[in-house]
This record gives sequence, C-alpha cells and structure tokens, in this order.
Amino acid sequence: MLKSIVCVILLLFATAALTCLADDQKSDKPKPYPLKTCLVCDMKLGDMGKPFVFVYKGQEIKVCDKSEKADFDKDPDKYLKKLADAEARLKK
Repeated sequence: MLKSIVCVILLLFATAALTCLADDQKSDKPKPYPLKTCLVCDMKLGDMGKPFVFVYKGQEIKVCDKSEKADFDKDPDKYLKKLADAEARLKK
C-alpha cells in the first residue's frame, strides 16, 4: 500500500515537472519581427548587409547593425511603441 502511494506521488511530481518544461519551451520562442525595415532607422533590412537580430522581452527585434542596438537600449519603450504602432497599421 505504501509503495502505491509513493509511486502515485512520484508520478504526480514527474507530470508537474514535464508540464513546467513544456511551458518553458513554448515561452522560449520569441514573437517574430513583422517589419521589413530597421526598427531604429527605418531603412530596408538587408540593404546594408545582414541585419543584427536580438530578442527583447520575448520580442524578436531586427536592426541594421549592432550599433543600432545600442540606440534601442537607450530607450527600448520608444521602439517597442513604434513597433506596436507599425503592427497596428499592418493589420488594417
């Protein structure tokens, strides 16, 4: 009887652990960047070489180069608002 109870408890813990791992893996995938232009300077991505890509708070961000990431880092809220506004225009 005690073995059965221990097995059930271990099974519950294993199930909970696997559920947590599955949730973590889902949240690891960032929201894709929807624009074809640099978020900082508005130039077409790829015109100046391969874009610099990074993730900020679960959102993929693309800029022309690494120096523009420094500009983004100075005021990320400004650029996230710019991104949200652009997404809203795309949906119309």
